[in-house]
Amino acid sequence: MSVSNQPPRRALWAERVAYTNGMLLDSADFAAEQSYHRGRLSMLARYLHGTGTVAGLNVEPHADSPRRLAIQPGLGVDRVGRIIESPLTLCLDIDRWFAGRIAEDPDSVGRAFTIGSGGDPDHILADIFLGFRECETAKRPAFQGGEFDALGSVAPLRLRDAVEATLVLRTEDDPPLPRSIAAAAGGNLDARRTALDRAKRESGWLEDIWWDDFDSELRPDVEHPNDGLAADIFLARIKIAATAGAPPTLNTGTPPVIDNEGRRMVYSTADLVALSR
Repeated sequence: MSVSNQPPRRALWAERVAYTNGMLLDSADFAAEQSYHRGRLSMLARYLHGTGTVAGLNVEPHADSPRRLAIQPGLGVDRVGRIIESPLTLCLDIDRWFAGRIAEDPDSVGRAFTIGSGGDPDHILADIFLGFRECETAKRPAFQGGEFDALGSVAPLRLRDAVEATLVLRTEDDPPLPRSIAAAAGGNLDARRTALDRAKRESGWLEDIWWDDFDSELRPDVEHPNDGLAADIFLARIKIAATAGAPPTLNTGTPPVIDNEGRRMVYSTADLVALSR
């Protein structure tokens, strides 16, 4: 099974297949048909609903071990409008993750160490992101593609809409959280509506903000690390108790501090009606 982590690139025009009796079609035509409908739905989801958590996906200590993090089942919309559906609890092992970071880049672990304040212990700072992943499944015999001949060639029959949770070290001095529209709102209803209307007119067309140009890759938002996947959604900030050193070591007796409040939420029409009462 292979996994694709890259979000779709920005296209100039949306094109759909024009069918005619007797027309010869190949796999590219059927892929174009799927891409058209998926792209239209993603555009609607992104502009009409937004990006972030729709329901669930709360990050909390695992019931069986405080050294594991559990991401509850739920639904989200990523930054290109794809639905992120997580039907099962996802688990992240803190100690195993930390050992991997030490083996890979101990200097980065040192840069992620932060002196505690406000009642928090000294800690390693990390963020949890959730992303849409496309997985190949159900192999079937198929003609060999490319320049080589082969017998017994197979190709995936299904592409599964899967998810992946990642725990990312934050080595910046003060890594930003996602921008909050609610926090910036002020004044009465008419003033907020006027400000929102102006923002939608002047900077609401995200295609020219989030991409450099046509057929280009998605730009990261403020909450994404430089080497992160720009379409993934932020879920929680984690402070993992640690002791200073070269590199730092984890304090396994102290549970991690989990902050779910910094994420973006996506509200349904029913949610908005309830908030307006």
